[in-house]
Amino acid sequence: MGYWGELRAWLLRDPAKLIRYLVLFVCCIVVIVQLYECFSKLSHPPISTHSYYNVNETIEMPAITICREPPYKEEVLETLSNGNCPHPGFATCWMNYPYGELPLEEFFMNGTFNLDETFYSYGLNGEPSNVDIDSSLHFYMGRCFTLRPKIAMKRVSKQVGYSLILEHNLVQSTSSVDLIYGAGWHIFIHDKRENFTEINMKGSGRVEYVFVNIREEIEIKLQSQFFSNVETREQECSRKEGYSDLKCGEICIWKDLAEEANCSGPWMHDIEQEPCNDNASMRNLIEDYHAVYDGDDDFNCNCLQPCESRIYTTYIQSRKTFAQPEPRTLIFIYYTTKLISMIEERPSYDTTQFIADVGGSLGFLLGLSVLGLIGILEHLTLFFCGDCIKRLQKKNEKRARSESPEDVQSQASDETVDVNSVYIVDSEKLDKY
Repeated sequence: MGYWGELRAWLLRDPAKLIRYLVLFVCCIVVIVQLYECFSKLSHPPISTHSYYNVNETIEMPAITICREPPYKEEVLETLSNGNCPHPGFATCWMNYPYGELPLEEFFMNGTFNLDETFYSYGLNGEPSNVDIDSSLHFYMGRCFTLRPKIAMKRVSKQVGYSLILEHNLVQSTSSVDLIYGAGWHIFIHDKRENFTEINMKGSGRVEYVFVNIREEIEIKLQSQFFSNVETREQECSRKEGYSDLKCGEICIWKDLAEEANCSGPWMHDIEQEPCNDNASMRNLIEDYHAVYDGDDDFNCNCLQPCESRIYTTYIQSRKTFAQPEPRTLIFIYYTTKLISMIEERPSYDTTQFIADVGGSLGFLLGLSVLGLIGILEHLTLFFCGDCIKRLQKKNEKRARSESPEDVQSQASDETVDVNSVYIVDSEKLDKY
């Protein structure tokens, strides 16, 4: 008859078994797929974004970076190449530069404007002591100054925000220098934990920008958004205090440029290469830097994004002429509300949901419960370890039977002694009576 004949006869005797086994097989496959998805979501939980508004008791002011336009002093640039140097980015500036006599760093420091030549007055909540100022040198932007708040503001109004009066060297908005924007100021508003860079990179999207002309009075209203990202295996982020991804990316780009040109420029800090000392190397460095400055490609520097960041949105409240004979600019930057938009990422799958999903799949498709699983484990234990358990039981029985006869006799004699002692005590009591 053969195997297939026996199988056919078995199926014909009870066809319902075939249906039950097929349904059980399909349910097992579905359960395995669902369990795989549950474990995948537990190890790589999906991220959900929650947005809400929060009213803070205090509010954090941003950092303000101010760069002059034009950034360099005309009288210093005119000493190079017989006046044919409108900006250090032009090749004519470096054809006759005295490399052995005048260090590049000294030229860039003398050719840009210091703190006293930039600020007529400044303050936060009316006090200069509430602000930290540091300077940074850049190739295209010249020397820029960054103001960082020392305190958090308890009130919001024009009077408690930034108030700046900037003093320009040009009387008119145009000069003999080739200007792109006209005479004025580049205002960059960013998180106080970030360092300003003129290179356009991924993190630059968190920087707000406003250009202000000379002899202009402007009021800038701020709104703040706070972002909190979840660190995952695929996308890491940094919670290190004082970390700046813009600074990390800038140093990474500088290192690549310095290795390419085998020299560095005065604006490239923390670079090991020596400054360029001839016309060819300086021109190569500037050409490569210009390609990066105007390029749209993002460099792969493996710089982590911050896990927490703030983005500031600006609204121009008023813009009018600043009635001053000197080429000065008045700037107010402030909040009008303590309302902050909070955007947080959170894992949307945890252990509780995992247990619920697994229990639902096993209970619905296979009819399993905790008690059922305990019974299955008991049967599996007996099936795989039954022989071991039987051997242990037989050993215990043999050990009980192999007790020595002397122990039995000693136990019996002890019992006899006890009976005799009881008998003697009872007879003594009878004699007394």
